[in-house]
Amino acid sequence: MSLSADFDSRADRRVYALVAAGAAALSYDHARAFFGPFMGALGASVTPLLLDAVVFWLASAAVRQARAGRPLPMLRFGAYVALGLTVTANALGGATWPERVFLALPAGLFGFLVEVRTRLALYAHRAAHGDDRLRLRLWLRHPVRTGRAWLWLARQSAPAFERASAERDRLRAARDAVRLALPGRTRAARRACGGVLRELNAGRLTPAAAVAASGLLTRPGVPELHRAALTAALGASAPLAPRGQHPDTGTDRPRTRRRTSRPDTASAVARLRARYPDMTAADIAARLGITDRTVRRHLANLPAAPAETPAAA
Repeated sequence: MSLSADFDSRADRRVYALVAAGAAALSYDHARAFFGPFMGALGASVTPLLLDAVVFWLASAAVRQARAGRPLPMLRFGAYVALGLTVTANALGGATWPERVFLALPAGLFGFLVEVRTRLALYAHRAAHGDDRLRLRLWLRHPVRTGRAWLWLARQSAPAFERASAERDRLRAARDAVRLALPGRTRAARRACGGVLRELNAGRLTPAAAVAASGLLTRPGVPELHRAALTAALGASAPLAPRGQHPDTGTDRPRTRRRTSRPDTASAVARLRARYPDMTAADIAARLGITDRTVRRHLANLPAAPAETPAAA
């Protein structure tokens, strides 16, 4: 019977269970004798069983979380504390130091096996999904760049932060559109602009409605780059210039709009999500050659799927 590299075969699980059962059986009498003087006969008989059950559950949960790529330090710390109590109770049952060492050996062997299984599960997950840890040598060699990378990783693992940033960008674009649509320094113009901004900041007026009502998306003379920035901030595709008009690009000679057979990013993301509903944002980003943040931004603006009506009998 040989142990595999990832400690996940049937033989490995049998060895793990055998070592756990042996450690619990060998340490039960010594732990019962340790708890007997101050817990009574019943308490001294039940406490070692509860302690072994808690240690085994914490160790198994730590291995499962590590296999899923979500190691929880609280589980490992709790398992080490409970295992330390078990090792101490076993060791105090011996009269000499050699006896104490050999009495504590089964529980210590179980703890070592749990640590090995946890680390191998982590290594297997990182080999399959990549390792995003920032090593100590990176912090020592490039502290500023490593700090920025750490913040970027934190932002990628916090969807709420990305949604808050997208909402902030939408509000900024809507405020700019309101100020451009209501120019002037007169009192009436300032009051009108202030009222719209107040409703916008309060959330009663959505940024998309404010930009659409401003008319900047269809107004002639608006630079095409500005129109594209407004629509990108709102998560929509840039509209075409009105028929018969050319976008104001700041050149003397009008240019024809560049035609391309490649669809825009929002349509491509929507088409992939409709065709493969179970595809993750990372897979869509890899398929289209864009970032995960762009995919999540477009997915957040997709309309909800309509509910299916039951067919008539």
